[in-house]
Amino acid sequence: MEPFIFYEEYALAICKTCQFAVVSDELATHLRTRHRHIPPSTRSSIVKAISSIMGIRTNQASLAQLQYPDPSIAPIDHLADLRTDGIRYHRYSYVYCQT
Repeated sequence: MEPFIFYEEYALAICKTCQFAVVSDELATHLRTRHRHIPPSTRSSIVKAISSIMGIRTNQASLAQLQYPDPSIAPIDHLADLRTDGIRYHRYSYVYCQT
């Protein structure tokens, strides 16, 4: 499943390299665009393994039911720190942040 780890509590796959969560319907795109060094057959195996996990969040709509943790809880391992410097483009459902 590398570079992913599954967080059962939130039913999310988190890319340890990129440090963000990916819903299962977007795994193939994530791997194809951000992990081109992984051979296609291996990427396909990763997608199958993660997509077969019972209860995993499959799409963006499933995130609406996500229960956010209490702010007093320690940050989730493997996730990047929260960014608040983004500009959201509502028309394109996109957030731009400077690096």
